[in-house]
Amino acid sequence: MHTRQAVLMAPKRFELREAELTPGPGQLLLKVAVCGLCNWEQNHWLGQLGACPQTLGHEWAGTVAEIGSGVTGFSVGDPVTGLPDSLSAFADYLVVGASNCFKLGTGIDPAQALGEPLKCIVTVLRAAAPEAGDVGVVLGCGPMGLWCLQALAGRLPAALVAVDVSPAKLELARRFGATHTDNPRAEDAVARIGDIGGGRLADFVIEGTGIPELMGEAANYLKTGRGRLVLMSSHERAAREFDWRTVQSKGIAVAGAHPSYSLDQTDDMRRAVRLLNNGVFRMDGIISHRFPLARIQEAFETLEHKPADYIKGVVVP
Repeated sequence: MHTRQAVLMAPKRFELREAELTPGPGQLLLKVAVCGLCNWEQNHWLGQLGACPQTLGHEWAGTVAEIGSGVTGFSVGDPVTGLPDSLSAFADYLVVGASNCFKLGTGIDPAQALGEPLKCIVTVLRAAAPEAGDVGVVLGCGPMGLWCLQALAGRLPAALVAVDVSPAKLELARRFGATHTDNPRAEDAVARIGDIGGGRLADFVIEGTGIPELMGEAANYLKTGRGRLVLMSSHERAAREFDWRTVQSKGIAVAGAHPSYSLDQTDDMRRAVRLLNNGVFRMDGIISHRFPLARIQEAFETLEHKPADYIKGVVVP
């Protein structure tokens, strides 16, 4: 199959190149419906990861266009999402191992089904290990934080607190199930969480800002006695300082819940797609910017310098 692929030729410079793709044994050729713009791939964009020229893109969904030999359980036209074999989904077509692909349910639009980041949400939630009656905090209401709220809403936590400095994002957080919100520029978040918990601070905090200077604040939100601090965001720079005395004095358990934390990423993806098919995860209100493949350069420039209304960007070939 003839396809266009976005190739990062040098830091901050994309070109579209032509390629021919054929599915091999055990593989599927997919027509890409959408590929999300991920903050982690800014490291490649900035020249900090990988070697140029390189392709990018891993948050994909699409439909089956061709089936390689030995593959069963899929038909041409099936909508699917799944785990990437490589960073190459900013393209018209993509070849992926069939074992990494999961069918989307009836009525699920693949353009609204970013499987890979939802797999990461499942990894984060398993690290947070919410228990019945917990007070949970999501610090940072970007797309990942909002998807965490969707998954947690109305379930185990007795209170679910969203913390962000954007009133618009806090409004989305309430829409997606936060029982309480806090803007730390307007009120003391620690005091607010204590009031919500009846004098008890949070059982778990999911950090979704990627801002190293806020790690200490996240620790301050937690109770004494094995509160769980879950690092969800991709941090693009090192923290200059962090006061570990808070972690020690409170007995905080810290989990870096990135893909390598998962004991089985395929199982986390399976769970995420089941939640997606059951209507738990939604993209409405979260996908704020869409770019055709021909505007991949603009897409990454926008990702690097996010406008005020940016939440999640995607490329739609």
